[in-house]
Amino acid sequence: MQLPQFRELDPVSRMALEAAYRAAAPSPIYAVGGYVRDLLLGRQDADIDLVVEGNAIAVARRLAPTLKAAIASHPRFGTAHLQLPGGRRLDLATARSERYPHTAALPEVQPAPLLADLFRRDFSINAMAARIDRHWFGLLIDPLGGLQDLERGRIRALHEQSFIDDPTRLFRTTRFEGRYRFLIDRGSLQLMKTAVKAGVIAHLAGPRIFRELHLIAQEPSAPRIIWRLRDLGVLTAIYPTLDLPASAFGLLERARQVLDQAPSMPLLQNASENETMLLAMLYLLHPKTVAAVLRRLTPPPRIARRVASDHKACRNAARTLMRAVDLRQSRIARLLDPLSPEAKVLLLAGSTKRPAQEAVSRYLTTSRTIMPHLTGADLRRLGFRPGPIYRTILVALRAARLDSRLHTTEDEMSFVLRRFADGRLRH
Repeated sequence: MQLPQFRELDPVSRMALEAAYRAAAPSPIYAVGGYVRDLLLGRQDADIDLVVEGNAIAVARRLAPTLKAAIASHPRFGTAHLQLPGGRRLDLATARSERYPHTAALPEVQPAPLLADLFRRDFSINAMAARIDRHWFGLLIDPLGGLQDLERGRIRALHEQSFIDDPTRLFRTTRFEGRYRFLIDRGSLQLMKTAVKAGVIAHLAGPRIFRELHLIAQEPSAPRIIWRLRDLGVLTAIYPTLDLPASAFGLLERARQVLDQAPSMPLLQNASENETMLLAMLYLLHPKTVAAVLRRLTPPPRIARRVASDHKACRNAARTLMRAVDLRQSRIARLLDPLSPEAKVLLLAGSTKRPAQEAVSRYLTTSRTIMPHLTGADLRRLGFRPGPIYRTILVALRAARLDSRLHTTEDEMSFVLRRFADGRLRH
């Protein structure tokens, strides 16, 4: 079966595949895995995965100049990555078989034919390949029924030991389930539950778990994926008190919605999706639990510090906001200005009192555009000597403008001369 999706490839992808075929000759080379899966699902912008029955690193070195791509190689696994102009990536791997010495170990690999490479993969929908030579371009190779599972919307593990050999597949399965709105095959779901009960998560190093959560956080369906991990017992297997309350799902959903709206809110445009969703997952937990979970995950130190700091600052701000009667924009600004973009997202997502939610939303939407007309040069002309008083005056002016008490330059000048007259006279 020749896939029509290959006849409809964009010019860049077609050129890259044809160049890869020439660079690999005479060794057979195939498009595989996620690239074939995503093409069948209608995604033309997916990164390109190729397997060569030969030396993939040597092929990558011959191919890189043609594609004007930067190259990185991993000799232990016989893989290489080419970063293409425009941001897409092309991954090359030597066709291989593999064995896992023990649970969660990195696999021991050795070169093998294409079929052995497909049989060693995680799911049937990732075990399809397509020829890319000129005469059979796009011919599907599907020995394990991946196309049928893809059409049925089913995720099916290929091996009984799959989740025991590599527990990160627990995260990958739920990520695919959430991303594609697929169902996990009943037998595979039972294998997942058995692996979790067997304690396989304990064998995973923190950075490997953090990387999987990092990938999940980038998914539009991240809240649903995280909740699935909770129901499967994966979260408490990561750390016993990482037991999300029922209200956490709603918070995750609202945080995802706020992130989707972030482009229209200048103060949220730099919010990191990954850190925001991690913060949302941990937000309702006790600070000691948060600290313990971060120790278990061992993310990069700067991320661990930011998440812990944002967790504390956001919860403190939320408590203040919940008790607040005075919701003037100047007060909201004093509360939110020190917060990171990620904490601001979460504070808006977590605001359940409607007046407070509206006040925070208004601040995030409009406050950046509301700034004093007067500048330091204007203050100097008014008789103020440069110094710390400038900041005091400009902060007071912004607060008054946020509360709509000042509108024009003349209003601001009158305000400054009236309120800071003593400071001016001393100079």
